Formats: sequence, C-alpha cells, structure tokens
Amino acid sequence: MEKKSFYKNGPFNAHIILGAIAIAMIGVSIYLTNHYFGVKFPTSITDASGMCNINSFFNCDTTTNSPASNIAGVPISIFGVLIGAFLMAGFLFKNEEVEGTNHLILLVNGVGCLILFLYSLIALGGLCPMCTVYYLLSWAALFIFHKYSSHRSIGMKPIVLYFLITLATSGTTWFSVNQKENQINQIASSLLDQYWKLPNLGKPAIDSEFRIASASDNFTDAPLQITFFSDFQCPACKALSDNSHAIASKYAGKINIQYMYYPLDHNCNPKMQRPLHTLACQAAYLTTCLPSKFGKVHDDIFKNQATLTQKWLNDYAKKENVSECMQSPETKKKVQEIISRAEPFNINSTPTMLVNGVKIEGVLPLDQLYIILDDILAKATK
Repeated sequence: MEKKSFYKNGPFNAHIILGAIAIAMIGVSIYLTNHYFGVKFPTSITDASGMCNINSFFNCDTTTNSPASNIAGVPISIFGVLIGAFLMAGFLFKNEEVEGTNHLILLVNGVGCLILFLYSLIALGGLCPMCTVYYLLSWAALFIFHKYSSHRSIGMKPIVLYFLITLATSGTTWFSVNQKENQINQIASSLLDQYWKLPNLGKPAIDSEFRIASASDNFTDAPLQITFFSDFQCPACKALSDNSHAIASKYAGKINIQYMYYPLDHNCNPKMQRPLHTLACQAAYLTTCLPSKFGKVHDDIFKNQATLTQKWLNDYAKKENVSECMQSPETKKKVQEIISRAEPFNINSTPTMLVNGVKIEGVLPLDQLYIILDDILAKATK
C-alpha cells in the first residue's frame, strides 16, 4: 500500500491552510520572542505591557517570568519560529525524508504544547494568550499531517540540517541575550527620562504594617520608598520578592519597602470574579497572623510557592499557634481592608509597585531598578 504524502498529493486547500498556519506560527513566535526580550530586558518602564497582557488570567508576563519560558536563557519561542520555517521548507523539497521528519517534529511539538498548556493552567494559574494561539496552530498543523500523511520516519539529512540550524539560531540568540545583559547601563538615560515623566501617584492613604525593609518608622521619612502590591502565588511576585533582599541590602538605612496584599483570589479579593490563585488569600491570612515574623513567613511562602498546599499553610499555622487566627473573620476583614488600599492606583496585575509614588508594573531587572533608585537618591541628597 502506497504511503500518503501531504506535500506531494495533499489537497490544494490543505496546502493553503498549512502554509497559513506555518506563517502564523512564525509570526506568533516572533511576537513572543520580542515580548520575552521586552520583559527580561526592557528599554522602557512600560515595555512589559501590551495586547498580550489582557488581565490577571490571560497574561504573558507571568509565563515569561516562569522557569519554562527559556532554556539556558534562550526563549523557547525561538523554536516555534524554526518549526514554522521547517514546515514551509517541506513545500520546497517535497520528499519523504523531510515530510516524515516534519511529521515527528510536529508530534513532539504538539505534546510539548500540551504540557506547557497544562503547566500554565495548573502551576501558573493562567494562560499566555499568544502562547495559546501558538498551541492551537501547532495542534491544527499536527491534525493536517495526521490526516494527509503517513510518513513518520526521521530522515538523516533533514534532521542533521535542522539540528545545525537550531544550534546556530540558539547560539546566536544566547549571544544576543548576553549582549543585552552587558548593555544594560546604556539605556540609563532613556529609563530615567521615562521615570521622571510618569505621574506621581503618591502612596496608599494608610501605610502597611508589613515591611520588607525599614529605614524609619514613618514610611515617607526614607529617601527611597517602595510599595509592593503582591500575590503569594504569582510567579513574577516571587521574582520580585527574591530581588527585594538585594534591594534592601544595597540601600540599607535609606529605603522603606512595604508590602500590600493583592491576592488574585476571589476568596478575599472582591475584584476577582472567579478562582485563580486559590491559596493566595490563605497565605495572606497566615502572614497577617504573624506580623512580628512577617519577613520570615513571607520568604518561607515564596520559597515553597511551587509546591504550596493548604496542608502546608495549615501545618505552618499550627506550628506557630495561629490556626484560630487564620480562620478568624477579623483576619479576613483586615486583609480585605489592605486590598482596598490598591483601588486609587488601578492595580490590574501583580506584581505592581510604587517607586517613590511612580507606578511600575511587572518586574524590572535589578540593574535597571538600581539606575532609578540611585537617581532618586542622588536628587534627594542635593
């Protein structure tokens, strides 16, 4: 029985559809690659925003800040560009080896997309819109091959060529990533110009009793004042939390960092209409019940974020003798009152911070945040 060949004998309409899918895969992957660089190496304070960040659930930044977004610093979206290009190459060569290799690549890619889709839903509690578009395109391409092609054997020549192209592309991208890391200071002037042109929104009407760094009792007495609006289950918030220790150490005695709850959890945040980070409120209750140990509890929760469970929180509360406090209506009321302090600042995603009154969404690379803080400090001492 003669094997079916998509590239040689597939219907014309199927060829048109696959060609459009391949081009769309390339386009979406290029967008995601640019978004990755915009988030990881922003050239402006607002680089991370855009059509890919719709709301707290459909948000590309959360995915970009997760460990699954890259391999050794190389964004995985690069491979989407290559897969789309390999599919288009099949129309040029039209041989069994290329078709079989492309079929298997699509199969592996389809499984990978399913894993990433489930990871986003389960571990990250949301979806990257453009990533989801890529997943759908990938599955559609796989369906077309499954229907019209019976070639599923890897060809030695195409797989070696694909490997070399992938290696060269990955190496070039890795080199670009390292260059961007080394060029961070070159954008200092532009970054500061943007910062000082943004509106100063002031600070929350009521200060938080929860501090990550404290240079003075009165929040505004320190030359550097940062307010975090954060969620204990938000991966990007964990990245900001990890950075906060370096910030506090570098500017010790000159900076106040206060923590405001903004859990993306419908159990205590009235702005949330559906479940998302369903343990974020419980984590906030736990820290509220241990104000004198806030720093340690804050760090412990973020350290265990990937495996956080209700049992872990309950066991922690039991160990600290605050189980009753966690279940108290007064505790929930206090957390909700802190959440309400975010209203004047139109908080739509986490993390969001106020840096001396200027609102910055997402996680700025430390070197860029240092540029801003150093300039604020220099102006304060003049």
